[in-house]
Amino acid sequence: MNSAANPRYRQIANELRNNISRGNYAIGTLLPTEIEICAKYGVSRHTAREALRILTEDGMVERRQGHGTRVVATEPHAFQRSISSIGDLLQYGADTHLTAISTTKIKADAEIAELLQCEVGTRCIHVHCIRSERHAKIPFCVTDVYRVATADTLTKRLSSIKEAVFAIVDTLAIKHISRVEQRISADRLNVDNAKELSAQTSDACLLIVRRHFDYRGALIMAAVNQHRAVDFVYAMDLKRSK
Repeated sequence: MNSAANPRYRQIANELRNNISRGNYAIGTLLPTEIEICAKYGVSRHTAREALRILTEDGMVERRQGHGTRVVATEPHAFQRSISSIGDLLQYGADTHLTAISTTKIKADAEIAELLQCEVGTRCIHVHCIRSERHAKIPFCVTDVYRVATADTLTKRLSSIKEAVFAIVDTLAIKHISRVEQRISADRLNVDNAKELSAQTSDACLLIVRRHFDYRGALIMAAVNQHRAVDFVYAMDLKRSK
């Protein structure tokens, strides 16, 4: 039965989701087209498109123009997060699990030097990590953390990171984060990151670069995050000012 809480497009999405979970549509196969869904369920093209959008946001299918809607996962694993303050970012770190893959000392090339506002050749700490929801098997993000290698507690902790980046900042009582600079753009996964996210090389991804500054304007650290496009929904609530 249709209702405001369970509209027709959501009913169709639920049925398709159940069919995927039961193996009726295996990973790598195509779902029915919008036109086929319209014919089967007697709905409009808009309703069919909305049903497929939900499955895309779940991370179960991937839609490519001219190639159809392909199944990429048997269970929902999209990660949705609404962030509107530094406090939300801190909670984001606490709610997810960050696993360090490698920690290395590097010399900043031109790209990292620009990211960290330092000279080319400056010694830096680079921590390569994957992030997942707690108890989830599939990571939703590859994170690369960078910091100029100074002789302080934070640098030492980053060398043996076992917690989320923001949890480390909080644990070390660095309470003076006054500003987080964030840049979001589209990108493509490289070979290594695609493998870690169980994705295809050159799949589209959402690139989020965050730089954290203290009250003096000094850069604390930078984090470069790559989310596979179908695995991340970034939500904002915009209100008109009075």
